[in-house]
Amino acid sequence: MAEVITSYLPAIAVLAPFLVGIMLYYIGRRSERARDIVSIATCVVSFLAVAAMAPTILGGKVIEFILVSGEVAPIEIAFRVDKLSLIIAMMCSFEWILATVYSIRYMSHEHARNRYYTFMLLTLGSVLGVLLTKNLFSLFIFFELMLLTSYVLVIHEETPAAMKAGRLYLFLGIGTGLVLFLAIVTTYMMAGTLDLGLGGILEYQGTISYLVFIAFLIGAMTKAGIFPFHLWLPVAHPIAPSPASAILSGVLVKEGCYLMIRVIYDVFGVDLVAAMGVHVPLAILAGFTMLFGSAVAIKQTNLKTMLGYSTVGQMGYIFLGMSLLTITGLQGAIVHILHHAMMKGALFLTAGAIIYKTGIREIGEMAGIGKKMPMTMLVFTIAAISMIGIPPLCGFISKWVLAMGALETGAPVFMIFIVVLILSSIMNAAYFMPIIINAFFGEEDHGKGDHGKKVEYGDVPVSMLVPMVILALGVIIFGIFTNISFSVIVPAVNALFGA
Repeated sequence: MAEVITSYLPAIAVLAPFLVGIMLYYIGRRSERARDIVSIATCVVSFLAVAAMAPTILGGKVIEFILVSGEVAPIEIAFRVDKLSLIIAMMCSFEWILATVYSIRYMSHEHARNRYYTFMLLTLGSVLGVLLTKNLFSLFIFFELMLLTSYVLVIHEETPAAMKAGRLYLFLGIGTGLVLFLAIVTTYMMAGTLDLGLGGILEYQGTISYLVFIAFLIGAMTKAGIFPFHLWLPVAHPIAPSPASAILSGVLVKEGCYLMIRVIYDVFGVDLVAAMGVHVPLAILAGFTMLFGSAVAIKQTNLKTMLGYSTVGQMGYIFLGMSLLTITGLQGAIVHILHHAMMKGALFLTAGAIIYKTGIREIGEMAGIGKKMPMTMLVFTIAAISMIGIPPLCGFISKWVLAMGALETGAPVFMIFIVVLILSSIMNAAYFMPIIINAFFGEEDHGKGDHGKKVEYGDVPVSMLVPMVILALGVIIFGIFTNISFSVIVPAVNALFGA
C-alpha cells in the first residue's frame, strides 16, 4: 500500500469553485469584468491545487483529506488522490480554464451571463469532486451535483429545444442515478466498506454480484453516453453554448468512464471481473457503440449534432480499453480520455467560433469557410484528422495502444475489435473529411451561407482563438512526445493492477 499523506489541497481544488460560484452571481451584478476575472482566477486556483499534488503523487504516495466524517460509517465526504485521479483532474481543470477564457468573448452577447459563469464554476467543483473522492458515497453525491449544475448549462438558451434536451438529460440522469445508488448501498452491505483504492472490495456472491455490476454499469454508461443510454448526449451537447459543449463532451462524459474504471479495478477487482466473464459483453457493447455513434454521425447535417454523435462513438473506445482487462488496454483507455478531451474540446470550440462569426450551424453551409477563417479551420482540421487516427497526432496513439491491448489478451474474440477500430476510423474520415475539403476548396453559396447577413472575413478574437490553438498544439505535442502522458499513465495503470 502507498504511503498516505494528509493535505488540504484536494479540498481547495474542489471547494474553491463551489464557494466562489455561490458568490459569483452577485459579483456579476456589480461588475461583469470582475466576474470574468474571478471566474478565470478560480479555475486557475483549482488547477494549481491539483498540480501542486503532482510531486507527492508521482513520488508514489497518496493524498487523503476527510471533509465530513459522519456517525454512520459510509456517510463520509472525503478525498483521495492517486495517480489516476490526478491525471484526469489535471486535464479537466486545465480545459476548464481554456473554456472559461473562450467564454468571455463568446458569451458577451448572450443572456443570463451571470448564471452561466456561476454554474460553470459549480460544475467544475462537482467534476473535481467525482475525480478526487475517497469513497463511493462521496462519488455519488458529487455525481448528482454534477447532473444538476450541468443541467443549467444545457438549458441556457431556454428555447423549447433546449428545455426538451434538458428534461431528457435530467430524467435519464436521475433515473439511472437511483440505480447507481442501489448499487452503492448493496456494495456496502456486501463488503462493509465503500472506500476506493483497495484493489477489489467485493467477493463473488452469485447472482447478486452480476446484478450489482449491471447496476453500476447502467449508471456509468448513462454518464458516458454509451449505447443504449446515449440518448441525452447528441441532443444536450449541441444545444448548450459552445464552450459548455466543449466541457460536456470533452470532460463530463469522462466521469462515467472514470466511474467504470473504479468499479472494474477497485470495487470488483480485475480477477473477479474476469472470473465472472462480464468484460466480454461489455467489450461487445463498447464495440457496437463505436460503430453506432460513427455511423449516425455520418448522417448529420448540423455540425454540433454530428460532433455529439461522434462523442458517443469515441466513448466506446474508452469502454473497450477498460474491458480488455489488460495493462495495455487500460493504458489505451486512459490515454484516450486525455486525448479525446483535447480533440473534441478543440472541435466544439471551433464550431462555436464559426457560429460566433458567421451564424452557420449546418455542415452544408460551410463551403469556403476555411478561406474566411483560416486559423479556426486549421485547428478544426488538426483535431479532425487526429480523431480519424492519422499519425503523428494523438488520436493515432490512442487507437494504436487500444489495438495492442486487444492483441495482448490473446483471445480470438477480442481480435475482432482491431477490425472495429479500423472501421470506426474509416467512418470518422467519412464525416470529417468532406467538411475539411468543402471548407477549404468549396465555393460559398451566397444564397444560403450567410443566413441573409454579410459574413465577415477573418478569425475570431484572440481570447477565443488562443484556447483553440492551445488544444490543437496539445493534439500535436501529445502525439509526437508520447512520453509526456505515458510517463504518468503507466505507473497509474500498474497501481490499478497491483503491479
